[in-house]
Amino acid sequence: MPTPAGPLPLTILCGKGGVGKTTLSLALALRHADQGRTALVVTSHPLPELAVSVSLTGLKEKHPVAAGNLFVIHLNPREILDGQVKQQIPSQLLADAVLSSRIYQSLIEVAPGLKELAFLSQLQKLTEERASAPGSEAARKFDLLVWDAPATGHFLQTLKVSRNFDIYLSGPFALLGKQLTHFFSEPSHYALLPVTTLEEMAVEETIELCQKLGEELAMRPRAILCNLTSPLLAASGAAAAESARAMSSEGTTNPDLQFILDRSAIERSLFERLRASVETEFRTVEREPRWETDLDLLLAVSRRLEGLPDN
Repeated sequence: MPTPAGPLPLTILCGKGGVGKTTLSLALALRHADQGRTALVVTSHPLPELAVSVSLTGLKEKHPVAAGNLFVIHLNPREILDGQVKQQIPSQLLADAVLSSRIYQSLIEVAPGLKELAFLSQLQKLTEERASAPGSEAARKFDLLVWDAPATGHFLQTLKVSRNFDIYLSGPFALLGKQLTHFFSEPSHYALLPVTTLEEMAVEETIELCQKLGEELAMRPRAILCNLTSPLLAASGAAAAESARAMSSEGTTNPDLQFILDRSAIERSLFERLRASVETEFRTVEREPRWETDLDLLLAVSRRLEGLPDN
């Protein structure tokens, strides 16, 4: 990954729901934080929900350096929009009247793409805060920014909305849409890392995601992360076949062993299909066989993320 010597892009982990985006996002940030660099994870999950699914209990006691450098936030689009209204209206009394009005309340809920636009504008602001002045106090707020993006459909819709505001509207929202379109049109501003497991539905969705990103948004992934892979995938085809012969006994195979071998063959086939369909770098993240706590799992996974594509 990029080093703290220069501006870092926004790192985006996206893909099908349930493939491990949140775990990888936290593990990536934890690796940087444990090295003394500040890391910020913007999660698609509200924090109470995130705390239930992934616990960082024990981080302060076991890894105090990481605990002091790791930050996790959930951006609430409604709060962002309310804040922008307050900035535009100097009178607190008038601003409160607008925020409590039925027209404003209805606009927030029914205007297509308004919440997504607010979210992306805040994400851009966080990214550019880091990149604008590497030696400034503001820049030292974080060295790495990771967006744990929502599932594929919502993620694509969020990215597309800025284009719609840019093309179909005028005024402040159109200007904001134009700024976001420009931001996401420049590959140096972000590192896009789709995540998938080597399951048929996940692989097909990843291929479709990469196609839509390229065709509709002119965005290309920096690398694809294949998560929860088996150790056999790292072996060459010949080595895997040799392992199968070595583990078989007199033409008979243990049912559990046969399941592992069959699963490995499917996994390898899906991996090759993915590589044939998407032209980019691929990284595999092996499944951890055992762990006692969520923190143990995150630390183990973080070690597997060494050497991700550079800026």
